[in-house]
Amino acid sequence: MQSVFIELTKYIFAFLMAFYVLSAYRGAIIHKEEKRKGIYVQQYIIIFAIHFLGYYVLYIMKQDVKYIGFYFVQLIYLIIFIAFYYILYPKASRLLVNNMCMLMAVGFIMIARLNFDKCVKQFVIAVLGTVIMFMVPWLLKTVKSFRNFGWIYCITGLVLLCAVLLGSKVYGANLTLSIGAFSVQPAEFVKILYVMFVASMFNKSTTFKQTCIVTAFAALHVIILVLSTDLGAALIFFLVYIAMLYIATRKLVYAGAGLIAGAGASVIAYKLFAHVRARVIVWRNPWEYIDTSGYQICQSLFAIGMGSWFGYGLCQGMPDKIPVAEKDFMFSAISEEFGLIFSIALFLVCLNNLILMMNIASRCKTLFYRLVAVGLGVTYGVQVFLTVGGAIKFIPMTGVTLPFVSYGGSSILSSLIMFALINGMYTMRQDEGDRKDGRKRKAGQTKKKQKGTERYSR
Repeated sequence: MQSVFIELTKYIFAFLMAFYVLSAYRGAIIHKEEKRKGIYVQQYIIIFAIHFLGYYVLYIMKQDVKYIGFYFVQLIYLIIFIAFYYILYPKASRLLVNNMCMLMAVGFIMIARLNFDKCVKQFVIAVLGTVIMFMVPWLLKTVKSFRNFGWIYCITGLVLLCAVLLGSKVYGANLTLSIGAFSVQPAEFVKILYVMFVASMFNKSTTFKQTCIVTAFAALHVIILVLSTDLGAALIFFLVYIAMLYIATRKLVYAGAGLIAGAGASVIAYKLFAHVRARVIVWRNPWEYIDTSGYQICQSLFAIGMGSWFGYGLCQGMPDKIPVAEKDFMFSAISEEFGLIFSIALFLVCLNNLILMMNIASRCKTLFYRLVAVGLGVTYGVQVFLTVGGAIKFIPMTGVTLPFVSYGGSSILSSLIMFALINGMYTMRQDEGDRKDGRKRKAGQTKKKQKGTERYSR
């Protein structure tokens, strides 16, 4: 009976996730908030259903009551997260909030399946990050001078990246900075500072001189990351700058020149760094190095292929055979046990987030906020592309995590802050719209009074 139930859950997971994606995209094309309320209810039901079913299967398979206790703790967290966000920021994008909850729920389930202790650590950091997240939109609305701190963002980011050069190496790259018993990945937070720096500088001016100055310091960020051999982050920083440069200047010549320069820099990096060459060689033919450097990507491809459309079932596959599956190859681990339908739907949820972010950016009238929204949106989109692309061998591995899903305290904390900034700008835009509507109503009432006075005088 137990095996029948586990087999049935494979199809339930896939169909629930597919229905969630449909509701997410329906919500994205509906403009009136009143019509979205039914969609929100559907999403809540699916999120909590997947979360409950995932932990129930974990309890059945592991036969350990700690999974039940941990489930209820997470359930309370998700309820408070959704309720408090709605109470504190009723005009925030609830579609983004729901997508965050869905991605975190899936991440918690999969990390708990791979390593319970790491999932507990991830959850604690998510709770702390949520407290910070609740404060970000309020700070963005209250402190209007954020747009004037460009050089502070730049210097802080460069100092943190330089500090990483002295940190410990992880799989051939300088990624972490250890502070006592804790370790952080500063590049995750510098991404936000970097976007704020570029937006602040272009908000002041987009002259040729200013563009050259911003480009020089943006390139310095990328060079330090390359020296740290953190090529995934370097690529994200580069592509984000190209996108923000084009949005700020509207000049294709600048963007084209940047892409050509980036292509040339990639060739130089390939020639200089053995770490880069090794990843490219493995990407081209991992089967030749399956016993050594190609083992990780080969196991990833095996996992995706063996999972097929509906997967082996939670706790039925062997995702732990993929080295560092909970970080770099979470997409592969999910594909093996939940199936391709589920994992493709998960990717579409990430794409839905990107669409919502770009939509919010397009509605920001202030250049600074528009550039920040675009920069954060591109950061998120490129990160998802690099993670999924590396897992399916579409591009070389970059060691980038899948936001909200993969294990990593720095990753989930920075992702929460990024989404809080986006929602903060969305809330501000909604307030602007309400003020305009209020002024229009007052103007209309004034005209009516004037007409009434004219009739009376006649």
